[in-house]
Amino acid sequence: MAEASYPAGGADDANAGLMQLIADGSLAKTYRDEVNAAARKVSHQVERCLLEATEAKRGTFFIEAPGNHKTAFTSRLEDEDMQIFVKAFAMPLPALVRLDLSYNLITDIGAASLAAGLLGQRATCLSALSLRSNSIGPDGCEAICSALRLTPSLRRLDMSQNQLGRKGGLVLVSLLRDSPELLELLMGDIEADIDVLVSLAATLLQYPSQLKVCDIQNPRISTLQEDHTVHLGRMLRVNTTITELYIGKLRIRDDGIRQLVDFLLENKALRVLDLRCNDLGADGAAHIAKLLVHDCRLLTLNLAGNRIGEKCNLEGARELSEAISYNTTLRHLDLNHNQLCGPVEKSTTLESLELFHSQWDQPSSYTFHTILNDRGRKLPLKTDFVTSEVGLRIEVCQAALVR
Repeated sequence: MAEASYPAGGADDANAGLMQLIADGSLAKTYRDEVNAAARKVSHQVERCLLEATEAKRGTFFIEAPGNHKTAFTSRLEDEDMQIFVKAFAMPLPALVRLDLSYNLITDIGAASLAAGLLGQRATCLSALSLRSNSIGPDGCEAICSALRLTPSLRRLDMSQNQLGRKGGLVLVSLLRDSPELLELLMGDIEADIDVLVSLAATLLQYPSQLKVCDIQNPRISTLQEDHTVHLGRMLRVNTTITELYIGKLRIRDDGIRQLVDFLLENKALRVLDLRCNDLGADGAAHIAKLLVHDCRLLTLNLAGNRIGEKCNLEGARELSEAISYNTTLRHLDLNHNQLCGPVEKSTTLESLELFHSQWDQPSSYTFHTILNDRGRKLPLKTDFVTSEVGLRIEVCQAALVR
């Protein structure tokens, strides 16, 4: 690709011109003019970001325009807006540091426009790109990833909740292989299949990578075999960079978590493990308990939406409770929607617990009423529920959890 052309004064004059363009508010005016020329609505979020960049006087700018914001209810960004973005921001592109266009109405056409005009070698400062929950397919994903291979500073990519399928998922894995400096890759809910999971695990196992955060939730898995769990486990056994792993809705069952735990016993880097909405029962809880009693470094564990207490089988919950009492590192635990309650009364180091959506009885309610009012705890326990004494009963009510 040809080098970016600069005015006669050279690169320094070009940088000074970019800083002046952002500092004097010309960039916001250019955007408004392009929107009016195209007879589109001005995005108040984009305008706010440009005004903030002007006030900051740092010589850089960012665009955060998520379509799920209350101000974007009637003005979500579409493919036509991407063409406006290219016209307005192509010149100051080297000063763009992050781009958030999540929850909008961008299709493959808009993705191709973005890739051609706002990504690539000239986007020298772009470190984060979010296109979560748009209408991008595998072709749009391929265009985006081809441009991102040439984007030197990219560290975070979120393509979650787009219908990328197997083809798009493999394109993202290929990008990861070619971008060892990538730190966060979010590709949950993209309708990936088992081939994508196996390829991802193989890539992280065989190629150098600095990836720290990986989200691969809710793939399309139709087999009852758990080969994907084994492949992920083998990778995690030797991986020393991933600190956050989100593997909810992977159809992991008790035997699968047993194999995964055996591999995780050798992993000392993982700090956040999200196993929500899998198929873990009492035996699965017992296997996780095995992990917690060893030299486990987990800080956050999410087991919501499993079946640990199904059919009043509390053996797994008891083992989990015992393990938590020995564990001194775990700080945040989510056990909602597991048909149980009260498995953490022995923990003194846990900082937050989510358990409201459980089967409460008076003994469990009283236990937590005592815990929440215990001033002798090393740290106060934050929960998604509160207890109150009403007559001779302890009532449990839902509450907002603030960490």
